[in-house]
Amino acid sequence: MKPSDFNKKAKFGMIKTVKNENTGSSKKEFVATCELWFAPKTRSLAMQYKLQGTDLESTREIIVRHNSSVDNSMVVQIGDDRYDVVNISSDDTNQTISYDYITLKKVGG
Repeated sequence: MKPSDFNKKAKFGMIKTVKNENTGSSKKEFVATCELWFAPKTRSLAMQYKLQGTDLESTREIIVRHNSSVDNSMVVQIGDDRYDVVNISSDDTNQTISYDYITLKKVGG
């Protein structure tokens, strides 16, 4: 992979209950813990056909530099869209540069 492939940014974090100091009310809100540059992974037509009718049909994959702080419990925000992490194919080899393939499923419509 080339460094120029990593040209989009994703925020990784959690949904937390945040209290409004002015009104005293609380609401659930996305709170980012880190931002990572990613490269979108395009699926082949054959892979898209294989995924039709499965739980993974409406997912997408992104590639990030290996980051051990990213886990399956996180929520990812890309632009205005929010995603749950479905799977992380983590490269924990001893290579200088390694990558993680992250499968995301869009939250909501």
